Amino acid sequence: MRDIVLVISLAWIFAIQRCLCSKLERIAHRPNNILNDYYAYRHISIIHFEVPDLTMVAGFKFTVKEEKIGGIGRCSARNVSVFLKSGSLPFVKPDGSKIAANLMKGRRRYYSLDMESNGDECMIKIDAPVPGDWYAIAFRSWSDPNNGKITQQGLGASCDTVLDAELLIEYPSVFLSIDPKYEYALYMNESLDSVVMQLLIPDEFVDSSFSLKSSCEECRIAIHVIAEDHLTGTIMNTTNATVFFKPYSNAFHYVTIQLLSGESSNVSFQFLDNSSAHDLDQVKSVNLIRKSLPDFFLFDYEHLRENGTKPSAFNLTSDTLSVLSFEIGRVYDVGGTLTLSLKLVDAKDEEKKNIVVVACISFGYYSNITAGGGCIRMENTTAADIYVNHTGPATLHIPFPESGIWHISLRAFCVEENCQCIATCLNETACEDCDCMIPCNTTVESRISSLPCIEGRCNSRGKCMHYMSGGFVFAACYCSDGYRGFDCADDTYVLGNSDVIIRVLLLTFSNLAFIGSVYVAVRRQYFTEAMVYAAVMFFSTFYHACEAGEDVYSVCIMRLSVLQFCDFFNALLSIWVTLVAMASFGPKLTAFCQITGAVILAMSAEMDRTALWVFLLPAITGSALIGLSWGMRCKRRGTVLYPSRPYRNIYFPAGLLLVSLGLVCYAFLQTKKNYYIVHSMWHVCVAIGAILLLPKRQYMK
Repeated sequence: MRDIVLVISLAWIFAIQRCLCSKLERIAHRPNNILNDYYAYRHISIIHFEVPDLTMVAGFKFTVKEEKIGGIGRCSARNVSVFLKSGSLPFVKPDGSKIAANLMKGRRRYYSLDMESNGDECMIKIDAPVPGDWYAIAFRSWSDPNNGKITQQGLGASCDTVLDAELLIEYPSVFLSIDPKYEYALYMNESLDSVVMQLLIPDEFVDSSFSLKSSCEECRIAIHVIAEDHLTGTIMNTTNATVFFKPYSNAFHYVTIQLLSGESSNVSFQFLDNSSAHDLDQVKSVNLIRKSLPDFFLFDYEHLRENGTKPSAFNLTSDTLSVLSFEIGRVYDVGGTLTLSLKLVDAKDEEKKNIVVVACISFGYYSNITAGGGCIRMENTTAADIYVNHTGPATLHIPFPESGIWHISLRAFCVEENCQCIATCLNETACEDCDCMIPCNTTVESRISSLPCIEGRCNSRGKCMHYMSGGFVFAACYCSDGYRGFDCADDTYVLGNSDVIIRVLLLTFSNLAFIGSVYVAVRRQYFTEAMVYAAVMFFSTFYHACEAGEDVYSVCIMRLSVLQFCDFFNALLSIWVTLVAMASFGPKLTAFCQITGAVILAMSAEMDRTALWVFLLPAITGSALIGLSWGMRCKRRGTVLYPSRPYRNIYFPAGLLLVSLGLVCYAFLQTKKNYYIVHSMWHVCVAIGAILLLPKRQYMK
């Protein structure tokens, strides 16, 4: 019978306890995190916390608000998503994008929070949190990009979405460092309502249980067992409770007990070894050597034979469970993707056809493998993570792996001909047994490597990039041609060839409307204006031919940035020279205004070509010049009937209405889905508007 250690003396309890007020205490603050719209994983903002050991409760408090940085109007609250996880970055797909790579299932739990940026406080409260690194990622919630409006910068309020994050913790009333070989007892009441016990469970405890007895029949007591992850937990409503778990190897374990309701209770508890003969099968460890390369997330774990320098194969035997163990380091190892690959070697093709190698991947402990190729987990038995046969290597990817010790359990089976259960056991459901699967010997090669993205690539549809947020580096794909998703495999928004052609043709050929503007300008002897209209037509055509082709039908006669500048600059200049022509100054003053405007607009377009003020500058200044010129002529003539009636009553209002219609479409109606239609209408409206607004010279006499 085990020795019993009674903890009944209050003086002794206070000598060993870390007694704090049973309320949450703030220990960390992460203010002023700027959030982005989510279109891909690269748009996340990372907030890092470190939860100390012996924490009873952790509260992660988030406050999001809008801060105005420019524009007109007020900032509106936006939807914000927050995800929280211990050990590594939460791997999430808020846009529901598809991933082609084979990813590991059953990863560690993460917490999510949906909120609005209205300044309200929201909290994720976690009982018995895992000590160590916790990562929160946040962003403005995903919405269908096709429905997103393209608004002119400066027309509305420009706002930053700012997130403040805090970590608050609650310490236990009592802390104990215990030996799992002994039974303990203690007294709990309202003032001593929580306890955290730290222990190191022996390696021979492959399966363990924690048994607790209470003298209070009406008390509710919460029990949690944690190591580098939350292992198990329950709410005890009776006088007896037992929780089962697989202990982690070479790791401290923490047991938290909290009196939720009831006045007082005498509590006794002990650990038991539940390992069976099946659990204690002979285990062979396969030694791995880490090779780290001088770049982010680049390292391998290789099996080297004796003093060899090249990775070598290793043998699996029928009477042993082979286990590969490797460590993922904190912070610097978690930003990439872990790739696990296995391949059968050193067997004749006929022999290979009958062999299947089953691999079970687990974190913190190694999983045993059933006679049917199932993986014995913490709470249940699942199908294998990887199985390898004669067809070739099998690969599994783990994005942003949790830091700690990982294990790969391996066992080989020889499969009899016409085996009916193998397909079900390996692909669909876990099996305890399969009569036609017999343990056997074979040789395998392993590849355990870490690379950015999926093996450093993005399916040739994007670029694998390194990003930094909150002081942490992570890898994510920058997808192109409308592809999206973690590995750029989702083609939901990819345009078909016919759609791309229609968009390119509409955006480019709509500029041919400026041929009419050039012709009218030449006929009316506005040669400078004709040159500017021709430049608008040329650069706008080739800018859209380069930009709208989705890298499929693009025609780029020069760098896109150069074409974009020339497009914006000449568009602004066309507005300016048209307004100067309408002012109808003399030749010298007109030339002065045209050259001065060209210099100022070139500088403005280079500074910020999409800002509202860049468009308003020539429009307001030109309109003021028109008002000044026309007003002075009306004053000299003593009449308001200027210019001549056809221009004053027909061409001017019609041109003004058409250009205004184009401006409304350009500024307020454009979305990513209808951009090619609305923007083409803008081209046509401006071109025809220039024809109507450019006056005949006799109208201005």
